[in-house]
Amino acid sequence: MEHPRGKQTSRKGTEGHGISADWIEKGRRLIWHPFTQMKEWEKEVPTIIDRGKGVTLIDAEGKRYLDGVSSLWVNIHGHRKKEIDEALIDQIKRISHSTLLGLTNFPAIELAERLLNIAPPA
Repeated sequence: MEHPRGKQTSRKGTEGHGISADWIEKGRRLIWHPFTQMKEWEKEVPTIIDRGKGVTLIDAEGKRYLDGVSSLWVNIHGHRKKEIDEALIDQIKRISHSTLLGLTNFPAIELAERLLNIAPPA
């Protein structure tokens, strides 16, 4: 897979394919990884996830991983579920995110109403 910005290096550090050296440097400089020993993590060539399908993550070199820690969303639905992708695309065409801190939005109201309609009586 072709990655933008910089020469390609493999996880072993040899040039030719895999993770862009620029992406590795930016990842180290810009991202804090919670629940990760950063001093140890920075010594290794990182695993950079490129995409997901079902319960599988695929890194920048095409290696596949069972996604067991991503989120409850993935455990239930998986990555790239057509119905979810379509709903997300529809939503993002209107707005990517809107907080509920002193505001509300139509999807939040619709979801709350749907949840109340299916919840057992209190």
